[in-house]
Amino acid sequence: MRLEERRLIRWGLVAGGIAGLIPILYLSFLFVWGMQVAGPLPVPETRRPPAFLGDAIWARAEGGTATELRPVNPINVARLLTCMVQAEGANDNERIKHCREVLPALRGVEYLANVHLKDQGIERASFRGGAGGFATLLRMTRSWTRDDFLNTMAARADFGFGWRGIDAAAQGYFGRPAGELTLPEAAMIASRLAALEVDPWCDLSGAATRRDITLRQMRDNGAIDEASLQEALGRPLTLAAPPADHKPCVD
Repeated sequence: MRLEERRLIRWGLVAGGIAGLIPILYLSFLFVWGMQVAGPLPVPETRRPPAFLGDAIWARAEGGTATELRPVNPINVARLLTCMVQAEGANDNERIKHCREVLPALRGVEYLANVHLKDQGIERASFRGGAGGFATLLRMTRSWTRDDFLNTMAARADFGFGWRGIDAAAQGYFGRPAGELTLPEAAMIASRLAALEVDPWCDLSGAATRRDITLRQMRDNGAIDEASLQEALGRPLTLAAPPADHKPCVD
């Protein structure tokens, strides 16, 4: 091989190495700057939700049969992407559900990271908010347990109509404390997470459909058996009176 060819190969390898470092350096910058933007890591709640609600929230968050969160790191991201390439589905949203065991409850952790930013007055739909959310997501998956996640979702998530946390949601939707909810009622509340476009009082059928999806996810996760699923699916969705400021339904 001539000297010129060796030099060309050497420079090609150098250029390739530099190109490969660019995304790594960019993500590292986002993480470091995002930590400064987002501030301290959110402190997880310690009070556990009732069993049905905890299992329902885990199912809604696409935690699958996993018993713990897993860290978002290059290895797990590569595993997730590999799984998605091989998974069936019409789009990434469908494919990622088949791969939820790789990074369980990833969207749920992202949701809580965004709640943390919102509580600090940081606009998520901005470069600053994106960096802060990215850094918070990474730190939470590395340091939080499954219980940390479920406890905090149960206490701080938005269930619609200004009701944050399962206690407010249980009283608002069913007029009872969270600990007294039945299995289908717990699944209905969990189905509201990050899906507030359906108004249960105006579209009872749509709310029941979402509830039933969560129930089936719980069965798939092994949280309930087939008999419990069928019994819960057969129950009508009965709500308390709507909140005083509820807007009239439009036909």
